[in-house]
Amino acid sequence: MKKNSILFLLICLVYSLSGCGHKECEYKRHLDVKVGQAPQLVFHRYEDVLFNLDTANFQQELMRIQQDYKPFLGGDLTNPAAVKYLKDFATDSYCISMYGKVKKAFPNNKEIEEMVSEVYQHFNYYYPDIQLPTTIFTCVSGISLDNGSVIVSDDYVVLSLDWFLDHDEVYEQIGMPVYMQHRTVKQYLARELGLQLYLRYVYQWRKQTNLLDEMVNAGKIAYFVEAMCPSISEETLLGYSPEQMQWANENEGNIWADLVGNQRLYETGLEMYRTFLSDGPFTQEYSNEAPARLGEFIGLHIVRSYISANEDVTLQNMMRNNDLQGIFQKSNYKPKK
Repeated sequence: MKKNSILFLLICLVYSLSGCGHKECEYKRHLDVKVGQAPQLVFHRYEDVLFNLDTANFQQELMRIQQDYKPFLGGDLTNPAAVKYLKDFATDSYCISMYGKVKKAFPNNKEIEEMVSEVYQHFNYYYPDIQLPTTIFTCVSGISLDNGSVIVSDDYVVLSLDWFLDHDEVYEQIGMPVYMQHRTVKQYLARELGLQLYLRYVYQWRKQTNLLDEMVNAGKIAYFVEAMCPSISEETLLGYSPEQMQWANENEGNIWADLVGNQRLYETGLEMYRTFLSDGPFTQEYSNEAPARLGEFIGLHIVRSYISANEDVTLQNMMRNNDLQGIFQKSNYKPKK
């Protein structure tokens, strides 16, 4: 008993020395759970197959692999236009260059499998009755900003690896906004997978209400993702740069004082939502250094406080709980000044 008490005190001391107070220790302790059993995953590297097909017999080659790569080749391969589109993609110099970058960043499945397995194990711990797809496809997508980097269906998961090249210069070259370039680190793959699992299996529709409710709801989602991959940094979780994360942490008390003092918490309307929850390069109302989605940042801290203050609350119960006002009231949230 004495050994366990000493160990707990040492853990809290480490957190306090790193800027983590007692309440933060409590929240982190909730995430330190036993993981469930991850299913046996099967990986298919579509990019390796596509970019190494014999282009002289491209249509026949596509038909040969069609059954194994239906998520990408489910169309009519007797259609010349469909075949031409795929061939143009596979022989495009930009796409070939992206394939080379992906092979350099992910030469094998080791890192990918570790990240996917971590998310799956944590999901299985909280939701053991949900069967996740065990077939994982990777690909080079060409980084279309209109499409997501991770797709989860009932039968498979698709990971577009060219989204996760650790700040490669290609993102600037293609005109990706700087604030999005912060999200191209490899660990963001785990974050995106956790988010897509939430959207497919846990999401509940609710009517948009006031700003406080929307912040707490955004915080619930962020906390769910954190529970799926607790090893990622807070800046990766929120999609911030280190400088943006520092600004948010240093100004948490000021943001909260503004929201309370100017009676914004119970305001409704699109403009308030855009200011505090829409994505973008910064929150202009505060500073060009202030990151966007500060409502999500505050909401996450409210939810962490709620978890810390209520020992009996499980992740599943919290995600089902749509009494967002109640979550706030029971959080005893007190931001850092």
